[in-house]
Amino acid sequence: MRCNEFRVPRGLVLAGGAQAGFTLLELLMTMVVMGVLLAIAVPAFESIVQGQHDSDITGQFAQDLAWAQGEALSGQTVTITMGSDGSWTTTETSYNSSTKTTTTNTITGHSLSSAQLLADAPGVQCTVVGGSSSSCAATMSFSSIGVVSGAPSGVVEYKAGSNVSSFQLFASGSLVPNPGYAS
Repeated sequence: MRCNEFRVPRGLVLAGGAQAGFTLLELLMTMVVMGVLLAIAVPAFESIVQGQHDSDITGQFAQDLAWAQGEALSGQTVTITMGSDGSWTTTETSYNSSTKTTTTNTITGHSLSSAQLLADAPGVQCTVVGGSSSSCAATMSFSSIGVVSGAPSGVVEYKAGSNVSSFQLFASGSLVPNPGYAS
């Protein structure tokens, strides 16, 4: 056998001696079909991802709310301040009886800054539906029995395009996610 001689491996030769493979036309048609499928799938996928980010925001708020209530039940003074853009800052105030000083600390692990909100859910808008104000801005305080004062009255909605994620917070400290679907 010569070095420049090419042999077709067994199994790639069709009956009658023709070689197996794709024609250029078949390859082009496959690429066109894949392009059409991608053109349909990519926008739908982006919409799903954005909806998940919006849902994650309300889920994170619910977790931070539960943490704040737990801290308040243990005797700490906790405040969650929501901005009009839907971000929030959680602070904890403690009193040192020996030095007679009050210290207020921002709890970054239980806060969502405007920059984080913009990075996680670009274009999201926060509004209150059915309340006395449509702004999400509110300062909520938690009592030592878990009661919330200053919560937005109405349903807080995070909306980006057609994706909506919402919750309603009651004075009792109960948070109902997607209250339009609650029964």
